[in-house]
Amino acid sequence: MNVHNWQVLVVEDEFDSLQVVSRILQHHGAHVHVAHNGHECLAMLPDLMPTIVIMDLALPEMDGWETLAKIRANPSVAHIPVVAITAYDSVNVAEDALHAGFNGYFAKPLETNVFVQRLAAILEDE
Repeated sequence: MNVHNWQVLVVEDEFDSLQVVSRILQHHGAHVHVAHNGHECLAMLPDLMPTIVIMDLALPEMDGWETLAKIRANPSVAHIPVVAITAYDSVNVAEDALHAGFNGYFAKPLETNVFVQRLAAILEDE
């Protein structure tokens, strides 16, 4: 899949993390859209219909877990791949994220050299 065709919705409330993720994706040619919490994400999804959503698990107002549950419960957007990113990395969190329905999991800080490659692999599996 050509990264230049990707419409990516990054859901992240922390400025530095948002900048890092956005710049990595933009460097590779992806079109990046931003939501700062789960409510904004849910409001944007139906019109944007992104290629993939990259979502922090620890968001204000509605965390990534609850936001994912609402995405998966809505038939019009349930098919969109959603990957989790978090600074609270552990094997248990990674397993919980995949069991909850996330299509992938990334620990912060991101390994920039493999991040886009792993996203591409996730999208190829869809």
